[in-house]
Amino acid sequence: MKKKYTNNNFPVIGPWAAATIVAPKKDIIEQSYIDWLDYSLTFQGVISNELASSWGAEKLAGSNFSCLRPSSGKKFQLRIIEYPISNDYKPLTTYGWNAVELVVKDTDKLEKKLSSSPFRIIGKPSDLKLTKQIRAMQLEGLANEIFYLTMFKEKISKYDLPDAESDIDNMFIAVLATDNPVKVQNWYLENFGIQKRGISKTNISVLDRSFGFEMGTGEYGLTVIPLANQSLIEVDEYPKIAKDRNYSKGMLPPGNSLMSVFIDSINSLIPLGLNKPTINNFPPYNGARSLTVRGAAGELIEFIEK
Repeated sequence: MKKKYTNNNFPVIGPWAAATIVAPKKDIIEQSYIDWLDYSLTFQGVISNELASSWGAEKLAGSNFSCLRPSSGKKFQLRIIEYPISNDYKPLTTYGWNAVELVVKDTDKLEKKLSSSPFRIIGKPSDLKLTKQIRAMQLEGLANEIFYLTMFKEKISKYDLPDAESDIDNMFIAVLATDNPVKVQNWYLENFGIQKRGISKTNISVLDRSFGFEMGTGEYGLTVIPLANQSLIEVDEYPKIAKDRNYSKGMLPPGNSLMSVFIDSINSLIPLGLNKPTINNFPPYNGARSLTVRGAAGELIEFIEK
């Protein structure tokens, strides 16, 4: 999908750099990614005071963390931070980041493989109602994190979509839930000049299930925000019974906590930052400045300079 900007003064964002979860037992999550997603360890370390503060998550300072990347070797990282958290979070019912969407080669083969894994299959492979050339399935991990696994049955000329270079490859879409897609569109228009796209009404089976609706009866607003380098944000309009995500001050949200994206410059965003920019020398930063801001749906998005 090609970007359109109102002028050339906006920073360009994309591709996705990392997706972060917080879990009480990091090693178990880490091993599930290695054994079943074919991800490999790239770094292990301890969260510094500066990095934790940059997220507004001071309580995570001193926590152990791991970064893993897909077997394709792409730069995208899954990051796991170890910290005791409560177990009252129910995925796909609250506003904010709700899923990491990974491009894969064959969802049907993966269903067979993952049926004996610690991941819970919450949506069997099926063609998308809006685009039959796309087939996807959904998983829940051991830390209540959600993955969409998506394959392209054929090239779709009107979209700039990535190829899977390994059976399970990098994230190309971050899924965001909101009560109002227009306010999310306005935020990305105001800060990045990304023009609004149409909002379609569609059924999303995993949301019917999570909200307890009769299957096939829910109708959800859906739009996309195209980023650079074959990356997007999917914006889902949740029903009125959805809630804000509940978590302690000084922590990251449970489930899909934080999304990190590359940007050519953070300068225009510094006034929006939760704290001042920080520099780290390990993945996904590798010496670059980063800044975390809160988006229109309450989501935390970390910008990392290329």
